[in-house]
Amino acid sequence: MSPDPALLTHAVELAPDGVLIVDHEGVIVYANRSMHQLALSDQLVGSNVDELVPDAVRGRHASLRGGYTGAPVQRPMGAGLELALRRCDGVNVPVEISLSPFEHGESYVITAVRDISDRQEGHRRLTAANEQLALVAERERIGRDLHDVVLQHLYGMGLAVQATVAGASEATASKLEVVIDDIDRIISEVRTIVFTLGTAGHRGALGQELADVVAQASRVLGFTPSLRLEGPVESVMSDEVRTEMVASMREALGNVARHAKASLAHVMVAVVDKTVVMTVTDNGVGPPDDEAALRGGHGLFNLQSRAAGFGGTCTLEHRVSTDGRGAVLCWAVPY
Repeated sequence: MSPDPALLTHAVELAPDGVLIVDHEGVIVYANRSMHQLALSDQLVGSNVDELVPDAVRGRHASLRGGYTGAPVQRPMGAGLELALRRCDGVNVPVEISLSPFEHGESYVITAVRDISDRQEGHRRLTAANEQLALVAERERIGRDLHDVVLQHLYGMGLAVQATVAGASEATASKLEVVIDDIDRIISEVRTIVFTLGTAGHRGALGQELADVVAQASRVLGFTPSLRLEGPVESVMSDEVRTEMVASMREALGNVARHAKASLAHVMVAVVDKTVVMTVTDNGVGPPDDEAALRGGHGLFNLQSRAAGFGGTCTLEHRVSTDGRGAVLCWAVPY
């Protein structure tokens, strides 16, 4: 039983891909609904198929079409090439084209045209995502190398120099203190670089990130500081504020290790009145009364600069306690 010709015509008319029937001279004798929609025209019949070819290759299309007409065969057009259809508004659309010859009194070519814009966009996004993942992996590898090798050596050098200060003369001790300050500064800079590299890709939970900072600081402190989070800290904080807050926490705990002579420290990060507040409390000797020593030797300027970049503040004060010992650093930034 032969299919109803009207049914076949209806099926081709409603096909999701564009369909053209072109005669041996390149004149379009039929175009289905999808083809009109793809070309943004309702007047394709009677025009030449060369008009749907991008300007850059239109001059060669007539000879290519003639070559196919001379030896017609069912096949994809331009296998391995990036093909495009020029819409009536002048925009080139990436397409796949298949050709199939048939005879009906004279020679015709059925041309099936498929818009592959979405596929190409998906491929582009996948390629970009793979490149980003490779970049993130490389940045994380560099960050790990800096942290596990360079920073640990710097920490060891700083501790060794500090141990030497105790038995050195006053003049030598003064020079060694300068060396220690330089090491502290380099550690701070490398630490910031490591953190920035680590945040290039996917970021884990804030609590785990802060716990890692505490674990790293405990190696230098000789004890493990306590850590507490209050309120929806992670959900309200931008990536930029988070980067500076964690870097400031590293800096603050490093200062406790270098200057406080403490046996206890506590870190709390909380949300207070639309502000992210980080406090680092210790039971050490407390901040010096001399302003120059406070700003220079304790890295307070760097911490204040990080907070000020977001309209925040950073203060270092004596802790209110029965024995009068300790300090409280408060780093606050609006979110």
